[in-house]
Amino acid sequence: MFKISQEGFKFLTEGEKQNINWKEVDLTSDVGYFVECDLNYPEQIWECTQDFPLCPENVEITYDMLSPLQKTSLEHIYGRTSYKQKKLTATFLPKKGMYVNLRHIRIYFTKFNKD
Repeated sequence: MFKISQEGFKFLTEGEKQNINWKEVDLTSDVGYFVECDLNYPEQIWECTQDFPLCPENVEITYDMLSPLQKTSLEHIYGRTSYKQKKLTATFLPKKGMYVNLRHIRIYFTKFNKD
């Protein structure tokens, strides 16, 4: 297990980012990295992560995202046809602009590239 940094954060310059070999970063170092990235969730790992998909995100759920049963229930119980709530979700959908600890990404790559 590793610790997550709690202070001393700084943004890297473009030059600093270019000089880092991201595949060779020492994950046991006192220096860690958060990276902004887009994540696609390959279908070949859906089955082994179906109980709890990786990288949960806070998503605004809107009415058009609800199932027909949820829409019917909302209309009958609450008498409304609109819905907008933020929820922490763990899904197989692609994720845009995620900030992820580099240690987590490397663990995922290592685990699933071996399969």
